[in-house]
This record gives sequence, structure tokens and C-alpha cells, in this order.
Amino acid sequence: MMQRQAWILSGLLLLAGAGAAAQADEGDDSIYAPGTSAAIELGGYHTDFAYADGKHAVDINRYAVTLGEPINEDATFGLQGGYFTLGVDNATLMPLAESGGRFLGLFGDYNTRQGDYLNFEARVSYTWYGDGFRGPNQQADVTWYETLVSAGPVFRWQRWQVSAGGFYQRFDGTETDSGSLNQKLDFSAARAGGAYFGFAYFLDRTGSVGIYATGGARHGINLVFKREF
Repeated sequence: MMQRQAWILSGLLLLAGAGAAAQADEGDDSIYAPGTSAAIELGGYHTDFAYADGKHAVDINRYAVTLGEPINEDATFGLQGGYFTLGVDNATLMPLAESGGRFLGLFGDYNTRQGDYLNFEARVSYTWYGDGFRGPNQQADVTWYETLVSAGPVFRWQRWQVSAGGFYQRFDGTETDSGSLNQKLDFSAARAGGAYFGFAYFLDRTGSVGIYATGGARHGINLVFKREF
């Protein structure tokens, strides 16, 4: 229910942003100028965790807030954090399919803005995830550290921005079970590489709304509502 409500809300926000865009002032040459930024990200994706007994399909929904501070004209350093839900297929503890937790991480963006139309972007992030399940006779703690690197070209035309490229992911995680069953299981990313595609529309000099899709090692959709100050 929470997931469905989040997607309904994101859809309404997207429509509201499109309506505001229709009234936005045209022809601002400095629309891509970097600044201190805050963003709300709503999305979900499917990936696979590799345990000792094989692959386990995983569905993750993220509700994130990011804060970015420009280091120079092209580079930005930031923080990200929020809440996520986790569903693990054929997990050791089936109730893990209904669990959720929090995440916190750092990221760095590199985004050239010299070209009139074609530019380049790259991002690297390192994020901690912590998820806990508590049941009558069993409990489990799942934590992992994710490294995510992406890079690719960016095409800009007036208020539109289209991006595409590839990404690399790595997980180092542990599932600790205690209660009726006591064990410690390590897991990692079953697949590492994939591709992304997305577009964004700048409502004005400081606001934008975007949608991004990924495929390969992780496939899903992410909505981003961003404001610069």
C-alpha cells in the first residue's frame, strides 16, 4: 500500500510540474548554472544478491532526499539518505519479504556544461543500507555497502536534457539471523554492469523534474524532483 501511494503521489507531482513548466519563462542562458541543491527521489529497482547457495532476486524501493554542494563549475559533492523497503525472493527467513530500513551515503557528480548541446556526466556514490526484521521467534539484520559508478553523454536543448550511459555496482553485505535459526550469511551483487537512460525538464533556472530508467544488473525507474538555491 505504501509503495502504491508513493507512486500515485509522484505521478501527481509530475503532472503538477508539467503544468508549471507550461508557464515557465523561456530563453534563460544560465539555466544549467550549478548551485547548492536539494532533491527528492522516488523509485524502485530489481537486482540480484549472490548468496553461497545461489542468486536471490531482490526488489528495492527507495524514498530519498539528496543535498548537493558545488565544489567548482563542474563538480558537486553531496549527501543522500532516506527509507527503503526490501523484498528478497526465497530468503532464508520468508518474513524478510516485508521488511524495510534506512540508508545513508555520499556521492560526487561531475557534469560538464561547456558544450552548447553535447556534454558529459559521471557519478560515484557509496551508500550504507540497514534493514531489520523482528518476529515472534526470529530476527534478522541485513546490512550492505553499495558502490555505484555511472557515466555517459548528456544532450541538452533549450529546457530539455537527455542522458544515457552505463553503470557499475558492487555490494558487500551480511545477513545475521538469530532466534530459532542462528547463522551469518554473506552476499554480494550477482551482476555488476548495466545501462541507464533518462530525461529532465527545467521548469525555471532552479527547478527541474526528471525520470530515469535502468537495465541490466538493476532495472527500474526513478523520479527526481530537484531545486537549486
